[in-house]
Amino acid sequence: MSFLFDNSSSVSRKDVTEAYLKAIRLIDERVAPLLGKVTTRVLVQGAAKRIQPQYPFLYFLSNMPYTEVVPAVIHEQLSSVTAQELAAGLDALLDECFSGLRELAGDIIAPPLHEEINRQLRQHT
Repeated sequence: MSFLFDNSSSVSRKDVTEAYLKAIRLIDERVAPLLGKVTTRVLVQGAAKRIQPQYPFLYFLSNMPYTEVVPAVIHEQLSSVTAQELAAGLDALLDECFSGLRELAGDIIAPPLHEEINRQLRQHT
């Protein structure tokens, strides 16, 4: 699903971080009225725990609500992670979030929201 990075792209870690945080906030905006405010936070934390073995640098997302994550902190903590690695990890995170959302609500929310997030991420390329 990575729309922010390809081998010819000069997208920075900052761009990747901001785009994916914006995507997660959009999920929260769409899901909260239907499933409650805490749902997205739990989805993100659960997804982060599931992908932590493959993307250990995203450990902090399993320990704190994504709403407390600021891009500046991510840049500092992930200075050794490339934009490509970060995008791959955040792609996996979003995929896990959508899997969890499908488990909670079936195909009522996840497919249209997934498409909306894909469009949003493509705008950043």
